[in-house]
Amino acid sequence: MGSVYLAEHPTIGKKVALKVLHAEFSTNPEVAERFFTEAKSVNAIGHPNIVDIVDYGVLQTGPNGRDRLVYFIMEYLAGITLSHAIRTESPLAPERALMIALQVADALAASHKTGIVHRDLKPDNIILLQRARDRDFVKLLDFGIAKLTGSDGMSSHKTKTGLVLGTPAYMSPEQCEGRATVDHRTDIYALGVVLYEMLVGRVPFIGEGYGEILVQHLTQQPVPPSQYRMMSPHVEQVVLKALAKRPDMRYPTM
Repeated sequence: MGSVYLAEHPTIGKKVALKVLHAEFSTNPEVAERFFTEAKSVNAIGHPNIVDIVDYGVLQTGPNGRDRLVYFIMEYLAGITLSHAIRTESPLAPERALMIALQVADALAASHKTGIVHRDLKPDNIILLQRARDRDFVKLLDFGIAKLTGSDGMSSHKTKTGLVLGTPAYMSPEQCEGRATVDHRTDIYALGVVLYEMLVGRVPFIGEGYGEILVQHLTQQPVPPSQYRMMSPHVEQVVLKALAKRPDMRYPTM
């Protein structure tokens, strides 16, 4: 939906990340609104493990000013994605995987307190930075399909029933069904998938196509991580509880 570029402030030389909505989507009000929702969502949370967004807007471009450049500006993160770490170093040591997961959980807990559900948590959206002695300081990004909820748990913007949003390998069963009532527990499921992948080196469900993966999320139980490697029963219990098919069987909060 958008591309990210490295940019630099012309006066002070500060590096930033510039996210620009693809041209074919810029004239679509619904897509542009979702794009700005990401910027507003992130700024509403204000958490150290969530990327900072410093500005956003629309520039009129083209010969007659009829083209639109929809953008927002984020802090520049000089790190690696968790997906890169998994590809090159998996399976991760349980202690390291848990420290990363705890930071993600803390960021999501803050997000949920402000009524924001991420809905697209995956290793590509988790950046690992070197901060002092901490080699894995987490920054969570890409709230592009975030859902804003009110105090009653209802969405403050409409999502059509049957519309599937997310990345198949990390989607909760209720997302796979296209439910309009997805809440914070879908992020708990996705974090369970991410933790499983860090510990094992693969996601719980793999299929040849989009639909096959969705069906597995809905109908199949994940292979216990201990069948791939030795680990603490307590760690395995945490992962499997997060991956419960029914939202009310997962942890109630982060």
